[in-house]
Amino acid sequence: MEFPSENDFLQEFGIEPIEVDPSLALCRYVMKSRSGDLELDFSFSVVMKSFQVVLRLAMQELAVFSSESVKSIEVVRDGSEAGIRVVFDICDSISEARIAFEPDLSCRWWTLRKT
Repeated sequence: MEFPSENDFLQEFGIEPIEVDPSLALCRYVMKSRSGDLELDFSFSVVMKSFQVVLRLAMQELAVFSSESVKSIEVVRDGSEAGIRVVFDICDSISEARIAFEPDLSCRWWTLRKT
């Protein structure tokens, strides 16, 4: 599983993990929107090959996504947004998550069946 280091997150987005578990190679991060009412809590474990996202509005959970079979996590930065791209290796499907940190917090996740 390919993934950014703690230093990559610090350099790219100015964030540090709020939780680290070396035995699971787990890192957990929390980001807040500019207004402070929207919160994106995400974590990944290299050992478990898993990725989790919790989206909260005013401390109420709006969405929770979780999956195993992570193939890679990469930092992405293009003309309109910056964040991470997570690719999953789930049999007979194409699955990806795009988590944007800039300019606003957002999460898009999809799984499509291969033909």
